[in-house]
Amino acid sequence: MTRILIAFCILFALTACENEDNLSPQNSTESINASLSLPDGLIITEFVEDGRDKTAIFSPYTFLFNSNGSVVASKTGTSINGTYLVFRDDGRVELRMDFPESSELYELSDDWYFISQSGNTIRFEDSGDKLVFQQQ
Repeated sequence: MTRILIAFCILFALTACENEDNLSPQNSTESINASLSLPDGLIITEFVEDGRDKTAIFSPYTFLFNSNGSVVASKTGTSINGTYLVFRDDGRVELRMDFPESSELYELSDDWYFISQSGNTIRFEDSGDKLVFQQQ
């Protein structure tokens, strides 16, 4: 019985450790940064917060993610500056965005967990909230 328990603990410890070198390119921080940093920018095609679809508030904005960690969200006559960071925490890739409290984009200020990327669409979630960017 003790041998089985020790074997189980070793197996658990080996499978719990994850090395970024072994991650697939689709979910590495470099891949996500490259997908966000498109010259024509990205638009939000879905934003759901607390079960409410708020996409219409954010869909007029084009988001330009710059390599220096700044993000500029623009719509006709308005630009809002913010910051972003793509990083790995507890084995998951996250996108952290910060916008001024006084802006309507402040609701996007959060840590978003990368969910998937297909074609020109990148999906993030946080506690049931959804954020989907798409290449313009």
